[in-house]
Amino acid sequence: WMTGFGNFSFFYLKGDFTLVRVLQMLWRLNFLVIFLCLTQGTTYILYYICPLHTYFFFMVYVAMRIAKGVNYTKYGLRIKLMVLGVCIFCLWDLKELNLFQLLHFYLPTHPQLGATNGSLWEWYFRTSLDHWSTFLGMIFAANYPIMSYLQRKLEAQPVRQEWMAKGSIGIVLFAIFLWWVTHPFMEPKLSYNQTNAYYGFIPLVTYIYFRNLTPTLRSYSLDLLHQIGKTTLETYLMQHHIWLTSNAKSLLTLIPGWPKVNFLVVSIGYFFLSRRLYRITLFLRGMLMPDDHVKCLKSLFAIFCVIVLSYAYTWTLAEFGFNFLPIIGCSALIL
Repeated sequence: WMTGFGNFSFFYLKGDFTLVRVLQMLWRLNFLVIFLCLTQGTTYILYYICPLHTYFFFMVYVAMRIAKGVNYTKYGLRIKLMVLGVCIFCLWDLKELNLFQLLHFYLPTHPQLGATNGSLWEWYFRTSLDHWSTFLGMIFAANYPIMSYLQRKLEAQPVRQEWMAKGSIGIVLFAIFLWWVTHPFMEPKLSYNQTNAYYGFIPLVTYIYFRNLTPTLRSYSLDLLHQIGKTTLETYLMQHHIWLTSNAKSLLTLIPGWPKVNFLVVSIGYFFLSRRLYRITLFLRGMLMPDDHVKCLKSLFAIFCVIVLSYAYTWTLAEFGFNFLPIIGCSALIL
């Protein structure tokens, strides 16, 4: 949802479709996960949140970039969103066409870490769970100015008319939410997975409505949630290696025999390191992915060369039997 809302709003308001913007976004989403894959020997699909955000970021980018001149016309944007909706429907909901398999033919089908049934099936499963969420976030962003205007107009009415209108909308939304709680939400996990893409927006829209019901409610926010939200990518990734171990299959134990104290200590370290990694990611992005187009591409090429040379060096060590700890340690100190 927020991938659609945030990126749609950025492209609509800023109109920045440059390569530098794309590279900076890819760095934010994938720097840490690629580092983990290279250093821990894990697979990209294991950290499926990152490829999901990347995949749907490109969906928003392509939708807004194609014929970008009509984004501000009366019907152009609506037509583009309708076409995008049809594409999503054909890709995920019309299984008879097998479009998903055809477009993702390059994904392997053999079992691997993070995808016991193969990357193709795992990717289909992960994307299908919320395949309408990004689109709905874009719809919400496109209509946000209108809804905000209507809300202000409504609050300018006499109090009785205002609350009769708000109450009527609230009753309808709460009734739909109550139906969702007592029906789709109560389904077994496998059955719920089949419907989440179609009904998952109901509790979200209900919360948004009641959370912003009055000007007083809209004037308050909890900064703690804001700070946690900025590092959700890092906290998700590091749960595999700090909060948990063995790729999220076992608990990290620093204080044996004291499970609650151990949980507290590990959690403090987990959130602190996630916060630090968030800041490091942004700092390196600013340093290695500057706004200057030429400098950004030169930096990207240099990063690629360093990775290739590192692989060549490790291959050489392994080939000549020098891949043991003292040699690797000395190499790290020298380099």
